[in-house]
Amino acid sequence: MKCKKMAALVLSLLLSLGALAGCAGEPAMAEDSPLSSFTADTLDGGTFTQDSIREKDVTVINFWGTFCPPCLAEMPDLAAYAKALPDNVQLITVCLDVANEETANSARAILDSAGFEGVTLIPGDDPDFLSLCQSVQAVPTTIFVDSKGNIAENPIIGGQADLEMMTENYTGKVNEVLTASGKAEISFAD
Repeated sequence: MKCKKMAALVLSLLLSLGALAGCAGEPAMAEDSPLSSFTADTLDGGTFTQDSIREKDVTVINFWGTFCPPCLAEMPDLAAYAKALPDNVQLITVCLDVANEETANSARAILDSAGFEGVTLIPGDDPDFLSLCQSVQAVPTTIFVDSKGNIAENPIIGGQADLEMMTENYTGKVNEVLTASGKAEISFAD
């Protein structure tokens, strides 16, 4: 039964993203994003809301699970990429399988080992955020969100082979969101 609900949510998300795709080359943004008004719990016991997203021009959100080998393999590169971002861009993660203290401890150990120092959210019970979490079809999945909570089209699904590939792919998506918002692009060129 749970698989059928997940499949229906994923199909709904994919159809929504497909309907939002534009022809002009700029990323389409959802008008009623689940991230325009939400509250999520953090792994460290704090709270993260739409106000936390509004503080930055772009928020990169990586959905992962403690059970996922590609997620674990890319976590050190994710940590390095997050540390290299300029102040107007943030990278956060969402550990989808934190359901109790045991899985929370596993997630903390993975993040610590990888050197990830940023915010990690857990699904919780906020209906908008939970709906977004339940719509993730595969992990890792990374979405790109503007300061209004609008999600850009075409998430990056699947692990990145190395830091160079991650930097290229993620920075390209970040720059699409920045350009659509009338902001200057970022670069990691020497």
